[in-house]
Amino acid sequence: MQRPITRKLLDALPPPGAARVLTLNAFAGSIGTGLFLTGSMLFFTRSVGLPAYQVALGLSIAGVAGMVASVPTGMLADRIGPRRTMVALHLWRVVTYSLYLLVHSFPAFLAVICATTLAEKAGPPINQAMVGTLFTKQQRTRTMAFLRAVRNVGLSLGALLAGIALSYDTRVAYDSLALGNALSFLVMAALIWSLHRYEPARDSSAPATAAPGDATEEAPAADRRPLREWPFLALSGFNGVLALHDSVLFVGLPLWISAHTDAPRQLVSAVLIVNTVITALTQVRWTRLTDSTAKAVRGMVTAGLALAVAAVAVLAAHYVGSAAACALLVLGVLLLTVGENLHSSAAWEVSFNLSPADARSRYLAVFQLGESARDIVGPLLVTSAMAVGPWGWLGLAAAFALAGFAARTSADRVERRRARAHATEPAATASAGTGEPAAAPVTAAP
Repeated sequence: MQRPITRKLLDALPPPGAARVLTLNAFAGSIGTGLFLTGSMLFFTRSVGLPAYQVALGLSIAGVAGMVASVPTGMLADRIGPRRTMVALHLWRVVTYSLYLLVHSFPAFLAVICATTLAEKAGPPINQAMVGTLFTKQQRTRTMAFLRAVRNVGLSLGALLAGIALSYDTRVAYDSLALGNALSFLVMAALIWSLHRYEPARDSSAPATAAPGDATEEAPAADRRPLREWPFLALSGFNGVLALHDSVLFVGLPLWISAHTDAPRQLVSAVLIVNTVITALTQVRWTRLTDSTAKAVRGMVTAGLALAVAAVAVLAAHYVGSAAACALLVLGVLLLTVGENLHSSAAWEVSFNLSPADARSRYLAVFQLGESARDIVGPLLVTSAMAVGPWGWLGLAAAFALAGFAARTSADRVERRRARAHATEPAATASAGTGEPAAAPVTAAP
C-alpha cells in the first residue's frame, strides 16, 4: 500500500527544472509564513508587550509604506531582472525577521515592520514577472495556480507547527516563529538564485500569437508608464474590490457567524477548512476557463457575480434557524471559494497579457496596488459593513457585481488604447523616415 501512495505523491510534482524549483520555493516560503502569521498577534502583544491598538496602527502604516515602495521596486526589477530582485528581497526579509528578536518598543516595532512590509508588498508582482520569463504564455497562469495550491498546503503545515510553539507561551517559543520564517526566506533565496540555470521561455519577452480578442501585443515605448495609463489604474482598483473576498472570508464571516446567526461558532473553523481544501484541490483547474484575455475578463465578471450571490447567501443566514443558517453559510462559502479561485486565475491572465514584456515588473506592481489597498482598508471596510448589518452585506454584493463588470470595461479600454497606439505607430515611423505626412494609419498585414 505504501509504494502506490508514494508514487502518486511523486507524480503530483512538476517535472524537474524551473517548475520544481518554484514548487519547493513556494512550499518552503508558505511554511514560514504560516508559522509566523499564525502567532504574530500573540508575538507582538504577549512577547513584545505592545497593546493591540499599536500593533494595528503599525500594520496600517507599514501597509501604506509597502504600497508606495512596490512600484519603484518593480522598476528596479525591470532593470536588473526579477530573479535578482527576488533574491535581494528574500535576503532582506531574512534580516528584518531576525530583527524582530530585538524589538521591545513601538518605535522599534514600527521600523522593523515597515522594513519587512516593503519586501512583502513588492514580492508578489515580481515573483509573477519571474514566472512570466520562465514559462510560455500557455504555461504561466497554470503555473501560478499550481504554486498557489502548494502555498495553501504549506500555510496549513506552518500553522500546525506554530500551534506547537504557542503552547509553550514563552519568549523563546515566540522568537522561534520569527526565526523560522527568516530561515524559510534564506532557503527561498538559494532556490531562486539557482534559477539562473534555466533559459527564459521563448515567448516570454516577445508577443505571443494572439487568439481572437486576446491582448498580447506589446505597448509602444511611450506607454511604459503604468501610473499614467488611467484604464490600467482603474483595472487595478476594480481588481482590488474583487479581492475583498479575502477580508470577507477572514474578517466578515467569523464576525457574522458568531454574532449575527444561530449557527454554532465551530462553523467558523469548518468553513475556513472548506475554503482551503477546495482551493488546494481545484485552483489549477480554474485556469482552463481563463486561458486568454477575453476569457479572463469574462471570468472577472463571473467571479464578481459569484461573490455577490455568496454575500446574499451569508446575509440570509441571519433570518433563519440554526440548521438552515449552517446550510446557507456553507453555500455562501462555496460560492465565495468559486469567486476567489476564478478571480485569482483571471487576474493573473489579464495582468500578464496587459503588461508589456520589457516593463512587466512595474506594470504588475501597479496592478498589485489594488490588492495592496485591500490589505489596508479591507478589514476596516468589512467590519464597518458588519456593523451596518444586512445592508452592509447588500452593499458588498453590489460592489462585487459592479466591480466585475467595471473590470471588464477597463480591460477593454486598455486593449483599445493599445490597438490605436499600434495602428498609428507604423504611420508615424514611415512619416519620420520620408519627411512626408502620413495620410492614414497603416495596419500591418496578418
